[in-house]
This record gives sequence, structure tokens and C-alpha cells, in this order.
Amino acid sequence: MIGVCPSCGKPFRVEEEKGGEGWSYCSEVCILPTAMPTGEVLLADQATKKYTDGNMHELSRDEYMKLHGFDPMPVWDAIKSWREEQIRKWGIRSV
Repeated sequence: MIGVCPSCGKPFRVEEEKGGEGWSYCSEVCILPTAMPTGEVLLADQATKKYTDGNMHELSRDEYMKLHGFDPMPVWDAIKSWREEQIRKWGIRSV
């Protein structure tokens, strides 16, 4: 998975742990794992998004930036892109 470091802006690669249960890590990320966005929720008004951090707190984009010091949108977009790539890569192919 390729992502963007929210602290320094450089790209990083996430590798799967050897012998683990599918957990991922990156030694180049400059932030705490709990600050990494883990979800995005579109509220009923269809205009407001909330981002979930590693502590399961739902925060608006501004609140997220104040609390963690970086914009969660580019990081979350990179995560979604990687997930879509994995779905296409490992999707069921007709025989």
C-alpha cells in the first residue's frame, strides 16, 4: 500500500507483517498509529463528513486537523485507493 505521510508529506509504503494476522505497519510514518484515519462517515445532510481516528473518535475535518495536526482527507483517499486496487486485484474472475 502506498500512502502519504501526514507529517512530512512524503510517500511511504506499508508492508504486511511477517507471521502476523494481516496487520500492517510502516516504519517511515512520522505520526502515532492512533492518529491515522481509520474511517469516513457521510452524515445524513450529504454535505458533512466525519473522519474516525485510531481511537474511534469521529471528528470533522477541522477538528481532526486541530487534534492531530494534519489533514485526514489525502491520507484517507490513499487508503481508499489502495483498498479498491486490492478488490480489483483479488476479485473473482470468471473461468
